[in-house]
Amino acid sequence: MGAAETMPTVDRRPWGLGHVFFGLLLAEAAVLAAIFAFGSGSLEGEFDDLSLEMIAVLQAALWLGTLGVPGWLVWVRKVSWSELGWGFRRRDTVSGLLIGIGTQVVAVPLLYLPLMLLVDDLDIAEPARDLVDKATGAGVVLLVLVVVVGAPIVEEVFYRGLTLRALEGRMRPAFALVVSSLLFAVIHFQVTQFPALLLFGLVAGRLAQKDGRIGRAIWAHIGFNATTIIILLLPIPTI
Repeated sequence: MGAAETMPTVDRRPWGLGHVFFGLLLAEAAVLAAIFAFGSGSLEGEFDDLSLEMIAVLQAALWLGTLGVPGWLVWVRKVSWSELGWGFRRRDTVSGLLIGIGTQVVAVPLLYLPLMLLVDDLDIAEPARDLVDKATGAGVVLLVLVVVVGAPIVEEVFYRGLTLRALEGRMRPAFALVVSSLLFAVIHFQVTQFPALLLFGLVAGRLAQKDGRIGRAIWAHIGFNATTIIILLLPIPTI
């Protein structure tokens, strides 16, 4: 009886999986537009050779595309941000940060422990380290804005707000959680970091499902990303 009562609420949501896929396509199109606008010469070589500023430009283009569909739903279809999960409580900050930090410093190392025992040169922090190495002076501020502020907000709105809720309209919550987390991990295109991203996707998605909003998931995402950045920025003492 309870399930039957909640189904109409899901059915009334004016978005579905088509909006999710269109959002992903729009994000890729925005990145291609940014590449075209800045000229192929600025993007010669590997991604690792790009400046932090150029990476930030491409990331901003990706976010504009990702937020395009949620923004259209809000401004044109009159969907409220709360329907997309936007909402915070005072307790979300501390709880979310602790969960994000704990996931990064405890759960992720335990997850990778079997692989680290088998693979001698496994470096799961390499992509993040390459990004941090580009940040010097004011670049640290830009790095924090991109990784610690922008990414948690935009990605939680899209993956735990739009995507997870669209999937919940088509399948059981547990399956929706797994599928949305897989999509979140795959779309980052980081093979080595895939298990960690999947794990965090499950954590953030479960928080969103339990709370009925994405506020605590955003703070957990901030804690998760900030922990990596802080660890990599801190000088390592030598003996």
